[in-house]
Amino acid sequence: MFRRGEHSGKARALRLRDLLGGFKHGRAIADLAAELDVSPRTVKRDLAELERAGEQIERPMIDGRAGARLVGRSFSHVLITRRERYTLLAVRSMFDVLAGTPFYDDIASVLGKLVQRLSPEEQAEQATFTQRIIYAPDGGTKAYADKADVIDTLLTGVLSRKVIRFAYVDAGGRRQRGHLAPFAIAIHKHGLYVIACRLKRPEDGAQLTSARDVSPFAVERFTEAEHLRAFSFVTPADFDVGNVMHDAFGIHLPATEQPVRVVVEFSEARAIYVRARTWHRSQQITELPDGRIRIAFDTRADLAPIVSWILSWGPHARPVEPPALVAQVIAELDAARAALGAKA
Repeated sequence: MFRRGEHSGKARALRLRDLLGGFKHGRAIADLAAELDVSPRTVKRDLAELERAGEQIERPMIDGRAGARLVGRSFSHVLITRRERYTLLAVRSMFDVLAGTPFYDDIASVLGKLVQRLSPEEQAEQATFTQRIIYAPDGGTKAYADKADVIDTLLTGVLSRKVIRFAYVDAGGRRQRGHLAPFAIAIHKHGLYVIACRLKRPEDGAQLTSARDVSPFAVERFTEAEHLRAFSFVTPADFDVGNVMHDAFGIHLPATEQPVRVVVEFSEARAIYVRARTWHRSQQITELPDGRIRIAFDTRADLAPIVSWILSWGPHARPVEPPALVAQVIAELDAARAALGAKA
């Protein structure tokens, strides 16, 4: 089982092969050791293990250091423009919020493979791109430094449709254990979530007929994860990740069988900001005579994230319907007013 800080020898050797793939001149063993967080001696043992498994590996010197190169792979050239390289760097910078995860490592590896094919002049220019574009996340980021093995396991479960045995700490601090069928991984507000269905028994994954019991699980709260090779799962025909992701309102499961019409009015002072974004894929914006605007959309999600969204606009947003939404916003404002009064 993968636990925090652990790498099985086989898994590490496979990761090493991935780190060598695509680098036609090879890579320094010291750099590989740093990426795997092991000693150079361990990397050399893993290289020998790969050779015993049939991989052909050369041992060139790279910038005066011992290196390794994977032989026998096809290195086709892909021509990309200067602007495409800049765009790729922009995409990589967006993954900075996922530092410590395989997603960050993979996008950095792809960019590294492209850069090592550039001329010295192009590489020098590429190095300046980091000062020409930046991605500034709002709301903070999550820490994944000690979750690489867990994320690898969860990703294997998603890609290979394998049941996961897991340990998890929920938002209330309660520890849980069990089995999951992981359907998808979502990136939301700079964090990773697994969209999965709980299973009473691992063998139940092969007989899933409905996605009604799907739930989101925050990746940072997993403490253990193991994909079970002997147990696969099927994705129910009614699973639609769009029913879990509700645009600006995040990862929330359907709370109603039928869509609910949401209508909110915004002041003239904030109309330009509201109009500039897509908040929901079904939204309709109506211009009002006095400069205000009205936004309407249909959702089956829980109203809680929409309440928070309305409150974030302060006095510039007024809920119109449904009545339950209006009541929840009023209740939140009354509770805040009461709390302020108690402190006064």
